[in-house]
Amino acid sequence: MYITPRQLEPQQSAPAPQQPRPTPSAGGGFRINVLRSLKIHSITASLIALVTCGLGLAVVLRHRPTYSAASIVYVSPNFPKTLTDDREQQYQYETYIQEEMHSVTRYDVIADALRKLPPGTWRAPGESEQSAVARLQGALDIARVGTTYQVEITLHGARPGKLAEIVNAVTDTYLEKNKDEEFYGRDERLQTLREERARLQSELDARLQEQSDIAKSMGVAVVTTNPYDGQLEKMRSDLSTAHDQRIQAEAQLSALESGNPTAPNSALNAAADEIIASDPQLTALKSSLGQKRSELLGTLAGLTPNNPLRKQVEDQLAQTENALQTMQANLRTKAAARLEEKLHGEVNRAATVESRLLRDLQQQTSIATTAAPKFQRADEIKADVERLQTRYNAVDERIGNLELESSSPGSVHLFQPARPPLGPEPSKAHRMLLMLFPVSILLGIAAAVLFDLLDPHLYTGGDVESVMGFSPVGVLLDDREVTQLVYDECALRLAAGIDHAAHAAGVRTFVVTGVTSGAGTTTIVGHLGSTLAKLGRKTLTIDASGNTNPVAYATVNLSEAGRRPDFPADDAAHAGPGTELQSTVMTQALNSKVTPLATSFMAKAFQELTNEYDIVLIDAAPLLTSAETEYLARFADVTVLVGESAKTKKSELKRTARLLERLNVGGVAVVINKVGLLRAEKTLKQDLTDFEARVNKMNLRWQPRYPRSEASPFTPFVNVQDISDADEAIPAAREI
Repeated sequence: MYITPRQLEPQQSAPAPQQPRPTPSAGGGFRINVLRSLKIHSITASLIALVTCGLGLAVVLRHRPTYSAASIVYVSPNFPKTLTDDREQQYQYETYIQEEMHSVTRYDVIADALRKLPPGTWRAPGESEQSAVARLQGALDIARVGTTYQVEITLHGARPGKLAEIVNAVTDTYLEKNKDEEFYGRDERLQTLREERARLQSELDARLQEQSDIAKSMGVAVVTTNPYDGQLEKMRSDLSTAHDQRIQAEAQLSALESGNPTAPNSALNAAADEIIASDPQLTALKSSLGQKRSELLGTLAGLTPNNPLRKQVEDQLAQTENALQTMQANLRTKAAARLEEKLHGEVNRAATVESRLLRDLQQQTSIATTAAPKFQRADEIKADVERLQTRYNAVDERIGNLELESSSPGSVHLFQPARPPLGPEPSKAHRMLLMLFPVSILLGIAAAVLFDLLDPHLYTGGDVESVMGFSPVGVLLDDREVTQLVYDECALRLAAGIDHAAHAAGVRTFVVTGVTSGAGTTTIVGHLGSTLAKLGRKTLTIDASGNTNPVAYATVNLSEAGRRPDFPADDAAHAGPGTELQSTVMTQALNSKVTPLATSFMAKAFQELTNEYDIVLIDAAPLLTSAETEYLARFADVTVLVGESAKTKKSELKRTARLLERLNVGGVAVVINKVGLLRAEKTLKQDLTDFEARVNKMNLRWQPRYPRSEASPFTPFVNVQDISDADEAIPAAREI
């Protein structure tokens, strides 16, 4: 309880200094108290633990032996090339192996594998293919074996006989499709390459046929270079030579014909002399005549001029000379005639050769001019043939490489086929059973803590302290779970707190209001009135709604009360110290009935009744729903908020505290009502246990006011036999 200090009357003693009332906390935060959570939500925790344990036991009991079959495929990090290296097969290995693992469960792979299996192996009768494929995709476990290049294809099931067959079918189908898809679009590319090769072959054949026709038309086996150029060049050279020879022959003939034959040095004579000189017959004749002449000259040298033989010798010598000259002249004439004829023949021959060569040159030139386009086309065809041949060789080589690579082992191949399982897999049921109970308990505890963190209700004084920032002035247990004596003990603690506030701070008026409706403010006010009267406080209780008359409580002497039945209760408050008093509370209902707040009686209650009574308790409607209660709280010394355990929410208490802060009330106190023993704090339970032990030592037996509920099996008090015994032990009855 926090009370703002007030100015006291002179006759009252100065109270002890009080701390200012703090602003209510915005929230206690998430403070986890496992024991408190288990106490408050013990039923929830037990249910969660039992349900978890039951479900776990059901799973363990329904566990059946599980079998597995696994095949292993090897995914090579490098594509095994049969020919030269090809960049087409260079992949990032991690990405490549993940792609291959994903490809195992492709729809087309699983569907083809199921078609290969006998009916009923995996696909149930009447089941669609899509459903069977989906089930097998979910059942297959594809995982990489550590950091190796191996991928394991595993299937778990309850029937060991079919597992290996199914796994091997899936593995074989996957390897077949992977081999076909090693080169993306291999079949399409091969078809395209084959079509290109056929086109090149057809075009090449056409070019070769055209080249053959050109060679045949030109009369050559192979058209290489143009032969007409050399022939024409040679013919031009021969024609030039023939022309020179004709000119030379004509010049010689002209020189012979135009020269003087009588001239001693004429060209004809010179030519004849050359012929005569080179004539062997003439040479032999000249030699013979020369020898004879030499003989005659020798004979003549020995003869005198008058010698008759001299004359004869001289005549023979002259005849020899004449014969020699005649022979030379005849020979010269014949030689000149032959030479002239020869020159005429040479001129004719040279002219004939020249004319023939000229005619052949013209004819060959015409042929060469006509054959030039064919030679040009032949050159073009030759270039096309070489280009087509090169292209054809490249395409043919590519086709051969693709066919050879596709027929060779790929980068993914079978490493180990699946074998039928020899026995079931090691069961984990015993491990689950060992972990079941701890896990169930932990889940129950976690559920209790979670529910406690999410629970918006107030349960104990600790919840009030976490919201308001101070402890409640009183904690009242549920009267259905405790004895009358225990309940009175709690009420006495609350009354003692009120009495201490009245004594220490000089406060007199208390407005008791509920945080929500049904908090039990009327019962609490009645108990406080009677209990404060037992403590010697003259108390007045007022119903702010005006439905009931005010009630005054006072402790009086039983003897005087017996002599004066209508003995006013306020006289008992002035009894002397020597007067023997018993714990009997006298109540007196005032005659004037209280009307609503607007009447003058309420104003008098704050102005005059505090002079007549030590403590005035006002039972008011819930503060959040009543403007009258707000009005009373402004003028009362202390506003007592009553919250019901497990029903009042923390947010509602916060709103009420904010409202009181805005109203700037004099003091604030909180009472938590109807706290169940199951949810009571440990310290409070310990105090009740000690109180019970102390009472039991006095041989007092108590019973609950109401029979114990089955939902509350735990009560911190002893059993009773006779209610009359309890009535005799209690000197005063409780007035409500």
